[in-house]
Amino acid sequence: MKQYLYSFLTFKKYLYSRVSFFALWDKKTRFTKYSEIRRFAKLKNCNIGKYSRVNPNCKLSNTTVGKFSAIGHSSEIGLGRHPLNYVSSQNIFYKNNNLNNRWVKSIDFPILPIKIGNDVWIGIHSLIMDGVSIGDGAVVGACSVVTKDVPPYAIVVGSPSRIIKYRFEKAVIDRLLEIEWWNFSDDEISGCIDFFREPEINLEILNKYFPKH
Repeated sequence: MKQYLYSFLTFKKYLYSRVSFFALWDKKTRFTKYSEIRRFAKLKNCNIGKYSRVNPNCKLSNTTVGKFSAIGHSSEIGLGRHPLNYVSSQNIFYKNNNLNNRWVKSIDFPILPIKIGNDVWIGIHSLIMDGVSIGDGAVVGACSVVTKDVPPYAIVVGSPSRIIKYRFEKAVIDRLLEIEWWNFSDDEISGCIDFFREPEINLEILNKYFPKH
């Protein structure tokens, strides 16, 4: 808990209306006043983008989250790893603990950062392992265990997760990745708000709002 004491001493608890007083984060964590960090979420060495939401009881470590993404209730991202090449995988032999520090010899165990793109939706109770990247626009089904990279706009489910479909056809995905609407300013989004209200997205719709020159 010591690493999270910083969050009790920062004015963000009081000035950022979308950040719960009961959320916890460490000194290395960054987020904007437009980010939403809900109650009992715990963030360690994270960067949360504009308009992204971390729901209650989530635990994130060494994770970058893009803009307009949502992390479902009670999801865990970055669970940490144990060495498999030593005789024991128990951290009592390499990490300070309250049981027996006489056995501890620290080992160089590299951090594998996690990258979650823009406009990503991660369902409740999902687990995302260290080192995984999730592409822009992807969807992770509830209770999934993600052990490898997820392509942009893919929908994955299961344990371990697998791709069941893509949200759009390839030509539409390529165009969306070219447009990068999540990098628009608030005024730019307001100027094309009808685009975000379209019930179906195809190339005709994309070219209507964003004609190629």
